[in-house]
Amino acid sequence: MKQGSVEGASATTVLALETSSRTYAVAVGDGETPLAQAAARRDDPEFPELGVLVDGALARAGLAFSDIGTIGVDVGPGGLASIRAAVAYANGLAFSLGVEIFPVSSLELMAIAAQRAHRGPFLCLKTAHGGNVYAGLFVNGETAEMRHGPPCSVIPAIAGGLTRVCVAGPTKEEVPDLLPDVTVEDSGIEEADVAVLYCVTRATVADPGRLVPVASPINEASRIFHEPASSRHARRS
Repeated sequence: MKQGSVEGASATTVLALETSSRTYAVAVGDGETPLAQAAARRDDPEFPELGVLVDGALARAGLAFSDIGTIGVDVGPGGLASIRAAVAYANGLAFSLGVEIFPVSSLELMAIAAQRAHRGPFLCLKTAHGGNVYAGLFVNGETAEMRHGPPCSVIPAIAGGLTRVCVAGPTKEEVPDLLPDVTVEDSGIEEADVAVLYCVTRATVADPGRLVPVASPINEASRIFHEPASSRHARRS
């Protein structure tokens, strides 16, 4: 056993980093649920650095940095400075520990959370600059389409052909007006959840195809928001 670790800690120990909303959150553990979590709003005058949150969570879990086997990080979209900070921290820590990273978008995390209690397809939204939105459509556990732009054009373009859709995100209230011919269900989900990130990262450890040595943040310039869905599926095949 490594010094400073708890009995049972192993390469399956997961550290999850979620910073796509106003709240920074971390979770750590090696079981079905995290052993410890920590969170802080970035608009708090006494807001600590991400590393401080990680230190505190590890201490409460009785774990050391050397116990971490996989790092899950929300790569956005979200607050660009926050996402860049989390991705940079994840990359630096992964390099120093010699472990890999599970990068996942905030939109996909919301879809994963929504599917626990609702039926898809899922339309997940994040507020962007200039009155724009980031939008992701998820069908049968897969990313069907990702777009960035004005809600009045993006949302009908990717979900207007559906008969029903379940929505998540802080701007979901405007969706029914933009999709008058679609039955719209509110998932009640506003943001990505670090506990969901922890669970999906832990599940990925057994199927490491999505693990990478270096993660990259997602923003409006990212290719995923501008390429046809057919091109994305072709790259995966």
